[in-house]
Amino acid sequence: MAYMSNLLTHDRWAVVRVTGTADDRRMPALRAQLDQAVDRHPRVAVDLSGCRLTGTRWMSVLLGAGRRAHDRGHLFAVVSPPPHAARLCLPVLARGGRLLLCEHTEQLPRLERPH
Repeated sequence: MAYMSNLLTHDRWAVVRVTGTADDRRMPALRAQLDQAVDRHPRVAVDLSGCRLTGTRWMSVLLGAGRRAHDRGHLFAVVSPPPHAARLCLPVLARGGRLLLCEHTEQLPRLERPH
């Protein structure tokens, strides 16, 4: 499956959905898309449910996006990370308060709508 990413919305979250194989050579494009999303939206999630992560750069891309969101006072979430990422790496980042981990987009925190 070819790599692709697109931006959609879910309950006031901007969701970057990644599909296909996301290898190291694709990471600059994903980094740019996540940076742009974080700059434009106060709540950003990256949905990895349809992708296969290979290589090693994906971790720095997610960490960088989480840091960028944190620095701006925004929320950043990783949805449906692959088992190896969920088990080994992402919990460490989540403990640092830089990102939320969710199994499905339905688990993203619901936010009050302004009156």
